[in-house]
Amino acid sequence: MKLQAKLIVAFSVIVLLMGISQSVFLQSRIQSTFQNYLEQHNIGFMERMKQSLELYYQETGSWEHAQELFFEGESSGVQGHGMMMRGLSMNMTMSNVDYLLLNTKGIVIADTQGTRIGMVGSELKGNSLSLMVNGEKRGTLVIQQHILQDLEKEFLRSSNTAIFISGLIAAAMSVLFSIWIARKISKPLTNLMVAIKKIASGEKVDQVAISTRDEFSELGEAFNDMSHKLERNEEVRRSLVADVAHELRTPLTILQGKLESIQEGAIEASEEVVLELTDEVYRLNRLVSDLQQLSLAEAGKLPLNKKNVDVKRLIDRICSTLQWLADEKEITLKHDRIPTACLLQMDADRMTQVIVNLIGNALRHTPEKGMVEISVVERDQAHLIQVRDTGHGIPEDVLPFIFDRFYKRDSSRSRHEGGTGLGLSIAKGFVEAHGGSITVASERNKGTVFTISFFTV
Repeated sequence: MKLQAKLIVAFSVIVLLMGISQSVFLQSRIQSTFQNYLEQHNIGFMERMKQSLELYYQETGSWEHAQELFFEGESSGVQGHGMMMRGLSMNMTMSNVDYLLLNTKGIVIADTQGTRIGMVGSELKGNSLSLMVNGEKRGTLVIQQHILQDLEKEFLRSSNTAIFISGLIAAAMSVLFSIWIARKISKPLTNLMVAIKKIASGEKVDQVAISTRDEFSELGEAFNDMSHKLERNEEVRRSLVADVAHELRTPLTILQGKLESIQEGAIEASEEVVLELTDEVYRLNRLVSDLQQLSLAEAGKLPLNKKNVDVKRLIDRICSTLQWLADEKEITLKHDRIPTACLLQMDADRMTQVIVNLIGNALRHTPEKGMVEISVVERDQAHLIQVRDTGHGIPEDVLPFIFDRFYKRDSSRSRHEGGTGLGLSIAKGFVEAHGGSITVASERNKGTVFTISFFTV
């Protein structure tokens, strides 16, 4: 069953149960309240009837004409009680009870039905009141409660009918409302399902528009974000395959061309030619190795040999190795702002590769007589390794892609000058494998700062 049908059924069942429970409750309450009202009315009337009968016996000395006067609503032939007696007899005939008058022997001498005169009162059930005149018992007034009369039944029937009709109206309105709310709820889900099926089949999906401002809107935004990332990842995958193919094609083409020339005798397999071929094989092997390390780092499976490393000694050794490149361009390579007792848990070989890459890039992109500085500072429970240069800076539109695979700031540079474009991607992967992060900040004509953050807690 679809969600829309489930919601409609759920709303309808809830309203139906509410209507039934409300009907049962109201019916019992109305009947109980009505019954209490009648009982109170009868008790009051019975007291007044008792007083009238006692007064009548006190004046007449007998119960003669009591049937005609009090129990049949007839007042002809009897003088002295007038309107009060007629009012009492009318109330008796309209009430939902029967009244009986018993003499001192317990025999019925008056009856609102007129059918039980002469019967023994002990055989009749009901509430009774003794009629006392001058301190002596002169008779008994008996009241018998009956089933609700037609008027009272009609009142209850009308109430139940009103409850039933209102329940039907409420049920119809609830069905209409449930249809509306079900469509309102299921429409965003339907749109999402269509988009999910398109993604599953490999189709391109536009942004899913959710007009509501609730959890469905958040779900739609999350889906759109996921769809955008999937599309971006697919573009990266295609770009990666194309870039890898391009990078592999060049050394393979060189190898193939020279080997074919050697086979055809066009060139001689001299030591110089063999060295060129060996360089291409090394370059090809390095590219494959870089891709392997990058994929391991991104998958979180890069093996790390972590131990306490003296960061100052590590950076001093790297700078002494790269000093020749700085001297060649008359660049000042500073690394004097590093604490002497700075031990960090890291893989020395992996971090050496990262720092060499950053310093090498800084030296290559810093003009002659510039400066490259490596420093380590402690800030907010983290150690920051910063590589700062005074180069031309990185354009703002390039910064978001600086760590992407095979990305080169200057696409016109040759492979031999620009490398493969994996250096910063590998550096980021290695740093993140250590649980740290790497960021870049740059200003045009002022320089660039790469910051590696190692968190101590």
